[in-house]
Amino acid sequence: MKMQLRAAVALLGLTAMVLAGCGGGSGTTKEPGTGNNDSAATFRVVYTRGGDIWRMNGDGNNVQQLTQTSAFDFQPTLSADRQWVIFTSDRAATYAKQYRLFIMRTDGSELEQLTESSGFEADPAYSPDGTRMVFVSNRDGNDELYIMTLATGVVTRLTNTAASEQTPAWSSDSSRIVFAATPSSTENTDIYSVRASDGGDLVRLTQNAATDDSPSFSPDGRWVAFASDRESGRFRNFQVRTDGSGDLQRLTDGGGGEDGFPVYTPDGNFLMFDSDRDGDSDIYRLNLSTGQTTRISRSYDPETNPDTRAKKSGRELRSKRN
Repeated sequence: MKMQLRAAVALLGLTAMVLAGCGGGSGTTKEPGTGNNDSAATFRVVYTRGGDIWRMNGDGNNVQQLTQTSAFDFQPTLSADRQWVIFTSDRAATYAKQYRLFIMRTDGSELEQLTESSGFEADPAYSPDGTRMVFVSNRDGNDELYIMTLATGVVTRLTNTAASEQTPAWSSDSSRIVFAATPSSTENTDIYSVRASDGGDLVRLTQNAATDDSPSFSPDGRWVAFASDRESGRFRNFQVRTDGSGDLQRLTDGGGGEDGFPVYTPDGNFLMFDSDRDGDSDIYRLNLSTGQTTRISRSYDPETNPDTRAKKSGRELRSKRN
C-alpha cells in the first residue's frame, strides 16, 4: 500500500490579473465547470492521485495520468510554459522515505532525476520565470530552502537558520519566496517571506499559537494565502497582506470539514484548495468575487488524501489533519 500522503496542485494560466476580492466559502457546487463557458478551463492543474502524477483543466475536465509506477510520485509543480513538471519521488530510494526530485515533460516523457544527496529533497516549486526551482532539503543537517538553476543544475542554499522550513512558493515576478517555518520545537509554524536572490529581507507574516502552513502568493503580490487551524483547531484557508500590515481575511469556512493548501489561479479570480467537506479529500475552486465553491475532482484513492499543496517528503506535517 502506498504511503498516506497529500497530493499537490500547481496552477498555470495565460494571464495574471489583480485579485478580484475575497469569498466566504459558501454554496458548494458538486459538479465540475462547463468547459468553454468556464474561464477556469484555460488553467492547467497538476496533482497527485494514488501516488502518481495527474493533470486536468481548472474546470475539472481533461483528466490525464502522467506517471504510473510502484514508487510514490507526489508534490508536482508545473513550468510556466506548461511543458515540464518537477515532482518528488522515492523511485530512486535505497532506504525508506528517501526522496529525490525529478523532471519530465507534461506528457510523461523525458524523465530525468534532478537531485541526489545523502539527505532528502522535497517541496519543489518552479519559478514563474522558468529558470529555477526552490526546494527543501536536509542535506546540511537541517530542513532549509535551496535554489537550483535548472540550466546548470547548480544548487545554492537560500536559508541558514535554526528553524525548519517547508512548503515554499514563489511570487509571480520570481523575486520573493514565501514559506512556512517552525523556529523551534516549542514554537508553532508561521509564515515568512524572503528575497529569492539571496535569502535576505526576512518578513514574518503571521505569529499565532496555531499552525499556519502551505502559503501561496496572489498574482498581484499583495496577499499570501495559507492554511491555519487558528479557529477551533480546524483548518481553514486565510490570506494576509504581504506588506506586514497584519490585515487578515478568512477565505473558506470548511463546509463541515477542513480546508487546506490554497493556490491562487494566475488571473487572481479563483482559489484552488483541498477539502474533505464532502467526505473524501478533493480539490475545490473558490470564486473570490462571489464566494461560490465548486468541487472539481472526485473519487480519489482514499489512502492518498490529496491536497492542493505538497507536503514534506512523507514525514508527518505539524498538523491535526494527519
